[in-house]
Amino acid sequence: MTISQFYRISGLGILIGAIAFAVHIVLRSLVTAGLDPAIFAKQVLWVPINALGVVGAALVLLGLPAMYAKMAGSTGLLGLLGVVLIALAWMFFGLFLSFYSVLVAPWLADQAPSLVAASAPIPAGFIIAFIAGLVAEFVGSVLLAIPFLWGRVQPRWVGYMLPGAVLLTVVGDLIAPTGPATNLAINLLSNMGPVLLMGALGYLGFRMWSEQAPAKQAEPGVR
Repeated sequence: MTISQFYRISGLGILIGAIAFAVHIVLRSLVTAGLDPAIFAKQVLWVPINALGVVGAALVLLGLPAMYAKMAGSTGLLGLLGVVLIALAWMFFGLFLSFYSVLVAPWLADQAPSLVAASAPIPAGFIIAFIAGLVAEFVGSVLLAIPFLWGRVQPRWVGYMLPGAVLLTVVGDLIAPTGPATNLAINLLSNMGPVLLMGALGYLGFRMWSEQAPAKQAEPGVR
């Protein structure tokens, strides 16, 4: 496998993962609007929808190192720190929460619904992890956005979209602080932050995938 092929495969993985996770967010917003977690976690579509989120988050995480390697010369240390922090945050927001929704939430909704009900107290450890993940994602997004805003990497709009996604996530938490909103439009809006982030990363993945290797330039293989 050549380096060009490796980058293209990684970019395709990011693109597919970003689309899958964005679709998962929209579908989850549709099935949770106006319902208590103890109810929607037992729906037939709940597990498949969140399994799609697991796959999407995993593909994005697997492709992030190659994405940084592709831009390393232009983004430098800022890009490295940004990608690392985004990956750490995404392990919680993307991978862990989706795994929890697939493996734990349905079982709790069936065996101990009071623990997942909207009125149930949120564990302090979860609150700490959520805040830490949000800070890591925000700082990482800003650091990764700087080279785009400085014009070292194109397109510039990605530099605005990355931190904008985190700000939209914060707005979503303020709009629906206790969980899924009753109004479908508000519920969708409150979950648009991750969709915006997937849009930015998905575009970068698409660009990696769509680039063609120079026809006459031999590239070393990747083990």
